[in-house]
Amino acid sequence: MKSISTKILLISAVGFIQPSCVHKIRVKPRVNISDADLPYLSNHSSAQNMSSSVSLSSLAERVRKNNMQLKAATLKLSEAHGKVIQSGRLANPSLGVSVNKAAPGYDGQIEVSFSQRFPLTNKLSLERRVSKDALKIAAEEIKSAEQSLITAAQLIAVEVVQLRKQDANLSKQIASLSTVAEFIGDAASRGELSPLDATQTRLEMQTIEIKQKQIRSEQSVLTARLKKYIGLPASKPLTVTGNLPSSKVPSRALSLWNRADYRAKTMEAQYAKSNILLEKSKRYEDFDVSFSSGIGATEDAPDGTEAEANIGMGVSIPLPLYNRNEGNIHAASAKAHRNLLEKSALANEIKNQVSTYRKEMQTWLPNLKQQSYM
Repeated sequence: MKSISTKILLISAVGFIQPSCVHKIRVKPRVNISDADLPYLSNHSSAQNMSSSVSLSSLAERVRKNNMQLKAATLKLSEAHGKVIQSGRLANPSLGVSVNKAAPGYDGQIEVSFSQRFPLTNKLSLERRVSKDALKIAAEEIKSAEQSLITAAQLIAVEVVQLRKQDANLSKQIASLSTVAEFIGDAASRGELSPLDATQTRLEMQTIEIKQKQIRSEQSVLTARLKKYIGLPASKPLTVTGNLPSSKVPSRALSLWNRADYRAKTMEAQYAKSNILLEKSKRYEDFDVSFSSGIGATEDAPDGTEAEANIGMGVSIPLPLYNRNEGNIHAASAKAHRNLLEKSALANEIKNQVSTYRKEMQTWLPNLKQQSYM
């Protein structure tokens, strides 16, 4: 069971509570994302840091550079970026060639046609908007995954450092008891003290040594778990350095926008709204414009064979009689409503979580200060 000081430090170290924020939720203006806004693809492709020592201050950077789960998650950003490149394009044009030959006469014709489909609505611009919204969501999801992994790694590292301090304190107690046991043993040999006192001291030493072995075993297990977060092979040793941060109750002010998962959920709501417009634009299918040109020969007796040429243009407009994309529009509207509810639920969850952590810290901190003076 964790000590009070461990609980305090675990909460204060991982950054669940933002110290200086505002109460109101502000949705920042939408911005376009270009190739320069894809830092994760370049950051995570850099060389890994395989050092056998990691400090509490450098742990976050080690997770960003080395964690394999995070590297895999960054590919979602590349996928979304590819969809941005592909979106908003016209369908490929069609080229047609036809040949007609009368038999057994000499009449014949060859015709070449070119057709292109065009949307009746602003479907292409909406496709680009939706794909850009998806790209921004992917970027925030990666940040949220990064935040979760770093938090988990920090929790483990703080426990390791705390256990290391407990191990050092127990070593001091063992050394002190060993000195006391030797003193009592010498005094008992001279008949000044009872040998039972020395035996009792050695039993206390054995009890502390057993506790120290348990702490070292737990520290070893936690260190092994920490290796996977920083991409370090299990065969390599790892030492966690640094001091535990100071503990204090943070401000009541809270900015939901500081949470990547909340930003992602806000962008999902915007994405859903844009997707409704896109599905509505698909109620009308693309119309087709075609151009054709032909040349042929016709036998006109008794004047002989005459050449003929023609050129034409046509427009084909689909009639929305049976399919007006009603089902997809309904599904997109339901998804948008669901995203709004999920956004509100996440906001309440974050607020409740922060309030719980603040109350726990307010309860534990006085006890921690009393322990520091004892």
